[in-house]
Amino acid sequence: MAVKHESSRPGSLERYHKKRDFAQTPEPSGRTRRGGAAAGRRKMRFVVQMHRATRLHYDFRLEAGGVLASWAVPKGPTLVSGDRRLAMHVEDHPLDYRDFEGNIPAGQYGAGSVIVWDRGTYTLAEGDDPAAEIGAGKITFILHGKKLRGEFTLVKIKAREGESGEPWLLIKDRDEYSDARYDPAKHPESVKSGKTLADVAGDKRARTWQSKPSARQATATRRRSSAGRDPLPHPKALMLATLIDEPFDDPEWLFEIKWDGYRALCTIDAGKLSLVSRNGLDMLARFPDLAQLSTAFASVPVMVDGEIVSLDSRGRSSFQRLQESQKKPAGLTYAAFDLLYADGADLRSKPLEERKALLERLIRDDGVVLYSKHVVERGVKLFENARKRGLEGIIGKKRSSTYQERRSRDWVKIKTGHEQEFVVGGWTDPKGSRKGFGALLLGVYHGGALRYVGSVGTGFSAKLLTELAARLRKLERKTSPFGNDVEVRPRPHWTSPELVVEVRFSEWTRDGYLRQPAYLGLRPDKRARDVVAEIPVHAQ
Repeated sequence: MAVKHESSRPGSLERYHKKRDFAQTPEPSGRTRRGGAAAGRRKMRFVVQMHRATRLHYDFRLEAGGVLASWAVPKGPTLVSGDRRLAMHVEDHPLDYRDFEGNIPAGQYGAGSVIVWDRGTYTLAEGDDPAAEIGAGKITFILHGKKLRGEFTLVKIKAREGESGEPWLLIKDRDEYSDARYDPAKHPESVKSGKTLADVAGDKRARTWQSKPSARQATATRRRSSAGRDPLPHPKALMLATLIDEPFDDPEWLFEIKWDGYRALCTIDAGKLSLVSRNGLDMLARFPDLAQLSTAFASVPVMVDGEIVSLDSRGRSSFQRLQESQKKPAGLTYAAFDLLYADGADLRSKPLEERKALLERLIRDDGVVLYSKHVVERGVKLFENARKRGLEGIIGKKRSSTYQERRSRDWVKIKTGHEQEFVVGGWTDPKGSRKGFGALLLGVYHGGALRYVGSVGTGFSAKLLTELAARLRKLERKTSPFGNDVEVRPRPHWTSPELVVEVRFSEWTRDGYLRQPAYLGLRPDKRARDVVAEIPVHAQ
């Protein structure tokens, strides 16, 4: 029976240091780290390391008190609701240990092979200080990992007569992440490298102890490692999806949530980070906090395709939230969904599924980078879930597709509503007490000419009306940019067709005009000449 009583509070690495000879073992010596925000108010880190020593077990570690509080779990953690797994409390480990993967030499404590089986962040479900909770003999927390998610409890129990050590139980609490069929042994790969324990044990290049190389040896090693690399690509365009009319199921396809933000290509090379939109804009200038991306991936040089998004507490992206603040938007995140280059290889000709698997393993900071997960085959169900959650839609991609620098039918998008970009070609004067302008006149390109498709007058704040009016007047011209007639009252003002805006609407009318449009935001990342009417084609 579980009992709650005083336990050792995390914070000391004395036992850890006494058990190891750091002249022999590759494990980090580390130190206790103090300071920072109140623990209960921020995300903390966790790691689960699969460890084949005398016996196979899983080392479960939670950041607490400036160290990694640690438990050895013989059968491994599970997602089976209510399952109780024995977890023996062991010595605290340094925070640097969360990235350790390699071979501990024979004769050293814990000799054997180690992989990073899972890692991520966690938050407390109860209490404010994880070290205090552990010291009291019970801690309940929510994991945000790649394999383990949801609420768990660690509770200290009374040792059996004659039993040495400090036994605890690791319990999976019931929630939406519970899985009655989950078996950790069926997921043996490292989330860091994709390797298994056998791979690490048999890899002569796996991290292990060796004497410090001379400067000449280090230079030779760098030369050898770079000699066989592919050059970093310079894509002329990003791969785009074709709009289709309805979702479908197909085992040859995978399906993702459609992110509602700014598409951007992230490149890290020679210590330099670039984050560039589809039309070449520097998105770091707009979102300087995304400079954290420079250390977010485990391999460099690297080139990642993704979307800059603002996420709410339920993980939903909103383009409007990106517009609301010139400072850091709430939940600012880079949603990564494709990998063009990594580990010295140009991956554009590799199958999508292979590229995504490597991408997931390379993400080392999932606080700033969100891996865009997918489901295989079940597009209809994912679409219905997206609709119920109020999301923009889903993206379907052929699992075998290569990365093509154009719009392709190998990628398709299915929207839950009508939303797209339009070019601003003019405006009308405001009525009554309204300031700035009354409505924006919108168009799309067709056959080389800008075609008027309607106006939008809702969705603007007073501040936005003033700011947009100032921009419009700078672009004002005497003649209409539209190739067709524009019948609006009061008399319109014309502008050069340079501004692109995002608009939500209920439908296209039979004669090609917008019904019930609402303004969502500016699209500086889109070229005006690329804006056309998005009419969905049939899924087949």
